[in-house]
Amino acid sequence: RCRECPGREATCTRCAVRLHRNLPLHWLSVWNGDYFERRDLSQFGFVFYLGHHGDACPNIPIGQPPIKFVILHDNGVHSTLLQYCHCPGRRSRLSQLLRIDLFPATLDRIETAFTCQVLERFHLDFDVSKRSTQDFVRIVEQLSPHDDPVLDRYRDFLIAARIYRHLTSVKRAGRRFHITIPGRDPMSITVPCMTCPIPDFNLPEDWKDTPDELRYLYRLVFCADGNYSLQKKSKPADEFDIALTTGEAFFVPEHLMRDFLNQKFNGKGKQTVNGITCTGFKVARTQRTGKFRYVDNSGILAFMCDHLHFRPGATVDLHTTETWGQADYALAAALMGTEQL
Repeated sequence: RCRECPGREATCTRCAVRLHRNLPLHWLSVWNGDYFERRDLSQFGFVFYLGHHGDACPNIPIGQPPIKFVILHDNGVHSTLLQYCHCPGRRSRLSQLLRIDLFPATLDRIETAFTCQVLERFHLDFDVSKRSTQDFVRIVEQLSPHDDPVLDRYRDFLIAARIYRHLTSVKRAGRRFHITIPGRDPMSITVPCMTCPIPDFNLPEDWKDTPDELRYLYRLVFCADGNYSLQKKSKPADEFDIALTTGEAFFVPEHLMRDFLNQKFNGKGKQTVNGITCTGFKVARTQRTGKFRYVDNSGILAFMCDHLHFRPGATVDLHTTETWGQADYALAAALMGTEQL
């Protein structure tokens, strides 16, 4: 019987496999003479066929066995047997997997995939409960039968979840359909503050004719602050650990910031603390420069509107303390798109 299907009526193994033709990720409860034990459908000869609504492809080469495939679902880790479509003019293997909501762990020799349901579940779980990726994967592994060894898929899931989240952000930003908001970079994936005045978006057509005593209604108010807890330690970095949203979200691209600081401070790349005389940067003189010795970035500096929304592209990394070099660049980014105001 299947505990995930309504009714849970007991049937023979052959009928159970036939009834799950389009439900390949259910667990079967099989009576072993003493108790019901959980078994994967593939243990009874079930093959997950793609491209033909659960039926076998008529063009499968003779003698070609199905692929041993690992699928991580929100009810456990499944070791399945999978067979691709082999019809002339067929889609790529990647496309066949994505069309049935299977997100592959790699593009070379695909043998592991994650269902979109488990990726969406992790996305919500991480945002709401702040549970780590490792804890989430361990929970899913515990949902699998304990008598079968489960291979560790933590690193694979970590990469797939990161890419899936990025693709979700790009989709929600409307880039596929060229949805743009005045004053926002078309390539940005951020959500702007809808309360701040945005010309040609949320202001009346005659807002420029507003009397001087009421012009304050259409002004922007920014605030800036630094955070020294968000440090990046100096340590060997993974050369393959690259950013997926460089210049598309809140942080200023590292190469642009580096070029700007080198030009401003004569190639030194950063400003010294001793040369600061502005009273607005008292915090800079109270910082011990020695504590930044083993960090690449000592913190961040960000600009926000008075509604506490971060401005797109207006967050920069700090290398020592709050200095006007980073602040100038962040302020210029915060002002982008506000020329009409």
